[in-house]
Amino acid sequence: MPAWKRKDITALLKELKQGKTYPAFLIFGERFLCREIAGEIISTLLPEKNQTANLKNLDGDQEDPENTLNLLRTFNLFPGSQIIRVTDSRLFHSKTVSKSIWEKAKNAHDANDSKEAGRYLAQLIDTSGADLDELEELNANGWKNLFGFPKPSENLSWIKETIASTPPAKNSASTHSKSTDIADRYVDTLEAGIPKNNILILLADTVDKRKRLYKFMAKNCAVIDLSVDTGFSTAARNEQDVVLRELVERTLADFNKKIEPKALTRLLERVGFHPVAVVMETEKIALYTGDQTTISSRDIDAVIGRTREEAMYELTEAFAAGNLSEAILIFTRLREHGIHPLAVLSGLRNITRKLLTAKAFQGLKNPRYSRQSFDGFQKGYLPSLKACLDEPADILSGHPYVVYKLFTQAESFSIAHLKKGLSRLLETEFQIKSTGISDALLLENYLFGQLLPAAPEIQRADFS
Repeated sequence: MPAWKRKDITALLKELKQGKTYPAFLIFGERFLCREIAGEIISTLLPEKNQTANLKNLDGDQEDPENTLNLLRTFNLFPGSQIIRVTDSRLFHSKTVSKSIWEKAKNAHDANDSKEAGRYLAQLIDTSGADLDELEELNANGWKNLFGFPKPSENLSWIKETIASTPPAKNSASTHSKSTDIADRYVDTLEAGIPKNNILILLADTVDKRKRLYKFMAKNCAVIDLSVDTGFSTAARNEQDVVLRELVERTLADFNKKIEPKALTRLLERVGFHPVAVVMETEKIALYTGDQTTISSRDIDAVIGRTREEAMYELTEAFAAGNLSEAILIFTRLREHGIHPLAVLSGLRNITRKLLTAKAFQGLKNPRYSRQSFDGFQKGYLPSLKACLDEPADILSGHPYVVYKLFTQAESFSIAHLKKGLSRLLETEFQIKSTGISDALLLENYLFGQLLPAAPEIQRADFS
């Protein structure tokens, strides 16, 4: 049967309450959502008073699958259902999902979450059977053969120290006899039949749907797909937004509270797509507001502070994207939070210089730049560009996607326009320091002039 989706969970829980049973559940996708839905299923199938004796929680990174199978085949000594929940199961891993696991590890590393990065790296190594000491020295062909995707171009020295601080997995699937895939043993056990009151719940971030175990569970058990596209496309961002809004509203409902639309938008802007953080911050706001029934933007500002760096980043992102209305809105917020106008001007100068540098690189004949996908940019153009430079360029040293995004944004500007922007920034700085004209008016005039080039009368505005 087709996998259940997030929107189907209410119907699934209704079935379970009416007595429908499954021998096993596979829940995969966004980690927080998986754990949340697993909790709801357990609460539906097993009264809380019985959970101490009848619920077995196992960590997939540390479990011995043989012991799990033994538990699954053993009759429960206590009345009611016996539920065996395995989090972070590795049973569905293969070379096919290695790239997805690597991206999760890299994202966690970029977010300074070494624990999560180490967990994913351990999964990657376990999936491939790789030797940790060999990873940094692997050439491109060796990496591709081992993991099934091209070797990343960035410095990989962080891998070894990150995974060294991660507790080693005890008995993962790859450590068992090569002649018998442990995942197939699960299929054999479920096919042969398990005690009626025993239920297996497997949670996984990523699955290889070609595996025999997945196909068996999709046909005979309940498979729940909670995957969320974490990309940067409009469709991906819309999907992320829906997930986060549901989490906020559900969390506030437990406190008998609601949130104003503008306040909800501001909350999600500040936290980003981090479901755990969104729930924690929402709970914090709910407690802060006491008996107040509706959360406002003022409450968001009071509880979730916007740092100068975060706000400036948002402004420069809006500027680079050519989004005038967003840039004006964020600039207004910066003023409300007391950010000095010269700090704003400095941020605009920095992003303009970056765009100008990227635009200059795009003018090179070799390597020739063309509009392309991120994959083509990361694997082809970026390494070629770095190779042809005598000295490394600062704007090329960041994460490949950040560099790709900068080059994409630079396509919308001409070199002449960016040069003029730097000159106008110098003029604006002089006017801020030497005239009595409103700082806000001068900076807004600059933003209009740079981001609304179709209106020459605005560009020519002169407040000197």
